[in-house]
Amino acid sequence: MKSTPTPATPREHPHLISQGVRRNRRSHMVVSNEPAPPSSSLKDLVFVGPGLLDGAGGITPLATRTIVSRMSRLAKTTKASFCVVWSPTSCTWFERDGRHRDGFDPPLGDVADPWSGRDHDARVEWCWTIALPTGAEWSYLCVRRIDRDLVEIAPGEPMVLADFDEPAVPGLPDPAAGLLAANGSLRPPRTYRGQPVSGVRDEWKLLGPVQPAEAGTILRNPWPDDVREACERIAGIPLPRRLIDAAWRAIDPEHPDVTYVGVRKAA
Repeated sequence: MKSTPTPATPREHPHLISQGVRRNRRSHMVVSNEPAPPSSSLKDLVFVGPGLLDGAGGITPLATRTIVSRMSRLAKTTKASFCVVWSPTSCTWFERDGRHRDGFDPPLGDVADPWSGRDHDARVEWCWTIALPTGAEWSYLCVRRIDRDLVEIAPGEPMVLADFDEPAVPGLPDPAAGLLAANGSLRPPRTYRGQPVSGVRDEWKLLGPVQPAEAGTILRNPWPDDVREACERIAGIPLPRRLIDAAWRAIDPEHPDVTYVGVRKAA
């Protein structure tokens, strides 16, 4: 009996992790024995050819070699770092010169497209947030005490939980289905991808908790003067004493026996 062709659809494994400064980016891969429809290449890495999948839909050694070869070339030409995740305990790291090595502790990454976002909770970093006054270069400061004498103070902005301003993909449901008002506008839910929703930007971007931006300031063995200087350097303006005090209290809490978890407002 002739087996039914496996459809060319995105897969949980393998998937690609691209290195980011703060958060890695996760991208789907399409692996198929049959030609993939043009729409399936949207934001996907597509590998199509006979013998890439076995009868159960698993990738074959040929598929592994094909993926490794292409990703090695891509890393070398783009000078970027990638990791292909084959399973929860197996991956291949690609260095910027095209060399690769096998690994057993795959990195995590945040999804980029709204279709896969529905199935993956957003990951956030614990931090204290401080709203900055009008005229500052950033909207927020994010303060993270990493260790007893290691602190990070970084600019912050609400994270984008989903961007629904994407063209429709034949065969895939509208990722904003169930979130639209009667007039077709985006109606934000209370939570999305496991995080509270804080608002909507540019009509279609669903915003979540405030998170540190890509570039931050690391302070080792911080003292109050260091904290003030770091906060004002990021803000670009002098800050009122109450905001500096809030940043210091996040680092040197009045109740050190209390453990705080999540994203919290310091001021």
